[in-house]
Amino acid sequence: MDDLSGEESESGSEPEEDVKLAEPSKNSIYNRDGLVEKLQDISWSENVEWMHKLSLDIDQEKEVDVNDDLARELAFYTQALEGARLAFEKFQSMGLPYLRLPDYYTEMVKTDAHMQKVKGWFLARKRQIEKAEERRKAREAKRIAKEVQAEKLKERAKQKKQEIEAVKKWRKQRQQSGFPAGGKDSELDLGFEDGKAFERPVKKRPGVSPGDCFGGKVKQGGLKGKNMKKREFRNSKFGFGGRKSLKKQNTAETRNDLRGFNKGGVAGKKKRKR
Repeated sequence: MDDLSGEESESGSEPEEDVKLAEPSKNSIYNRDGLVEKLQDISWSENVEWMHKLSLDIDQEKEVDVNDDLARELAFYTQALEGARLAFEKFQSMGLPYLRLPDYYTEMVKTDAHMQKVKGWFLARKRQIEKAEERRKAREAKRIAKEVQAEKLKERAKQKKQEIEAVKKWRKQRQQSGFPAGGKDSELDLGFEDGKAFERPVKKRPGVSPGDCFGGKVKQGGLKGKNMKKREFRNSKFGFGGRKSLKKQNTAETRNDLRGFNKGGVAGKKKRKR
C-alpha cells in the first residue's frame, strides 16, 4: 500500500501530458451488401405520401465557399426560407392546416409545479444577492465613517497643537519685547493647554434666584404700579411655584367642616315636563 501511495503522489506531482488517442484499426470490414440492406430497411418507400416525409429538395444556384462563414450561413438561411415557402404552398394546395390555432397551448416538458420551484429558487437567490449587497454597502459605509472620524480627530489634534504653538510663540515674543516675566499680564490662564475643554463659567447674581425671570426686580422694588398689581394677581391665582399636588388634600379641619354640605339635595331642581 505504501508503494501505491508513493506512486500516486509521484504521478500527481508530475505535469499532465497530452494523451494520444489510439489509432483506428486498419483491418476494417466493408460489408457493402449489409449496408445496402440496412439502408433499404430505414429508407422511405417510393410511393409514400409527402405528408409523411415533409422533406423538400432545394437546388443551389451557385456554389458556396464553405470556408467563408458569412456566405455559408447566408446560404443556409436562404435555403431554409425557400423550403418554408414551398412547404406553405404545398400545404395550401393540399388543403391541410399548417398554422397554430390561436387558442392552442403546447404541453411543456416541465410541469407547472417544477417551474414554480425554479422560479422560487431564482427569487430566493436574487434576495440573497440583494442582502449580501446591502451588507457590503453597510460595511463600506461604516469603514468610510471610521476613516472620516479618524481624519476629524487628527484635524482637531493638529489644530490644538497649532494653537498651543501660537501661544508659546506669543509668550516668547512678549519676553523678547521686554515685558516682565512675573507680571499679571505675562501669563494667561488658557485651559486648552492642559487638555481641558472650555467650560461655561457659573456666575450667580446676588439676591437673584435661579428661576427668577425678572432678575430680582420684585424684591428690589423694581415693579411698580400696574406691573405690581398684575404680579400680585398672578401670584394669588397661580401661586409662587413649588409643590401644588396637595393643595386640595383634606386636613383635620376641612374634614370636620360641613358647611358646604346640602342635605336637601340640589336646590331649585324641577321635574322635566314631558
